[in-house]
Amino acid sequence: MGLSGGGELALAGGRKLADNLSALKSAYPLNASGYFGKKGRGRSKTRNIESGDPSRTAWDFAHTASYSPVTTETIAGKGIVWTMRDGSVVSYRYTSSSKDHSPVVELKVHGVPGVRSQKIHFVRKGK
Repeated sequence: MGLSGGGELALAGGRKLADNLSALKSAYPLNASGYFGKKGRGRSKTRNIESGDPSRTAWDFAHTASYSPVTTETIAGKGIVWTMRDGSVVSYRYTSSSKDHSPVVELKVHGVPGVRSQKIHFVRKGK
């Protein structure tokens, strides 16, 4: 892993997060500010996506965003972290430390126009 001549992170193999955006945006709308879901109760980068099955929806979102990563790291009992070719990171945690213990996907975005880094809680619809 290193920097390319233009100062960008260059990783070998895999896909960039941007390569997966078309599939991701078709299932999970992205607003004009570059965020998925609705504003949550936390910081400005905290979002909520409602679902009848939050665990399944969070896994689907994470799996779609991280399709064909450069590296995959399992965090025992907590979740999975995928690093994409452009240096973007998709992390999936089975439960959050928030009151509802909702599953969480965090996007740390590098060089993807129109998408911001964000933390997305997947919450039960109607709560």
